Amino acid sequence: MVGFATDVGLVRDRNEDAYFAASGCYAVADGMGGHKAGEVASEIAIEVVALEYGERGLVDFDIASCIDKANRRVIQASRNLDELEGMGTTLTVVTLCNGVLRVGHVGDSRAYLLRADSFVQLTDDHSVVGELLRSGLLSPEEAECHPQRHAITRALGFSENLDIDTGEHQLMPGDAVLLCTDGLHDTVADDEIAQMVSMSNDPGEACTELVRLARARGGHDNITVVLVRTEESDIPSSSLSASEAIEGSQASDSGGPRP
Repeated sequence: MVGFATDVGLVRDRNEDAYFAASGCYAVADGMGGHKAGEVASEIAIEVVALEYGERGLVDFDIASCIDKANRRVIQASRNLDELEGMGTTLTVVTLCNGVLRVGHVGDSRAYLLRADSFVQLTDDHSVVGELLRSGLLSPEEAECHPQRHAITRALGFSENLDIDTGEHQLMPGDAVLLCTDGLHDTVADDEIAQMVSMSNDPGEACTELVRLARARGGHDNITVVLVRTEESDIPSSSLSASEAIEGSQASDSGGPRP
């Protein structure tokens, strides 16, 4: 089951977020730049995801290659029109295939995995604050009010030699995968996001409520959420057995399951 919602928020003039949701392939992008340039950048990135998915299908979909192509398309477009110069976009892409979640990511949009009582951020924020947090030079409390908390260190459109983060995770029935732009995670805490996702069996309803909550907190940015819930039919029996064995081992080692 999948749900999605996007909203301009209460401050911005237009929505520079974009998203893609097809069977087993999902993405969010948050554009940045001058007049309408951010909107163009995010649309280009999502168009490339849609084209790659349409041409290759889910099994042969290469996330890193797709993000690299999207980056080159954004750079090419910015060079062709002066009003698009300097535009960029985040891009977070996931695929769910044969019980495996694959993640590709650039920027400060996020992917999360909710499993039982565990809510894990699967992506690193490529931002000034994200780097400072990971290095231990900044506390979470200091990050909330840091003057450069919106400064991106890595995005599509900045360099042809793009460093793309990728990862792979085994899925379990009942897992929920959530993608969002910073319009959500900047205003709604992770535990609040997890609680709202857990409380609703309807992904579309959960996404709508998360957007509503972000707007209630000020809606200072565009807000986009994509939520996917896995079911037993999504997980091959062989993958399920392997996952159960891994989970059992982790539970005996740490006292509880982890994604």
